[in-house]
Amino acid sequence: MIEVTFTFIKKRAGPFLQLAVSLATGWVGMLICKLGHTAKGTEYFAAMVAIIFYTLINTVVSIAHKSFLRYTIPSYYIYIILVVLLLLSAKLISGISIWNLEEYRMMVVSVTMFYLIVSLLVRGVRFIYEIAEEDN
Repeated sequence: MIEVTFTFIKKRAGPFLQLAVSLATGWVGMLICKLGHTAKGTEYFAAMVAIIFYTLINTVVSIAHKSFLRYTIPSYYIYIILVVLLLLSAKLISGISIWNLEEYRMMVVSVTMFYLIVSLLVRGVRFIYEIAEEDN
């Protein structure tokens, strides 16, 4: 039987690398929106794509880490930093406040709730898996 190890993921795809890739994705998307002369506020769409990208990658990679306190809790702080940086960047580039765009405010709240719930569920699945492995 082939045993799957997450050594590469544990060592290479940490939360700070995920932050850097997500920031780069968001900023490139905002630059494309700005250079493409898209409708006002689409920079927030690019920011939301990068935020969703971070949430999905982070929850998948968290399966590989045993410690909730060493990986998931710091990831929450990094998520907050990511959201603040991307939303401030979108505001500076577009000139529109997120308080004027109700749909993007709702998206930020929804994605944040999704991230918290799914990351806790993933940790729960990891806990059940570890208990099942101990019984064998």
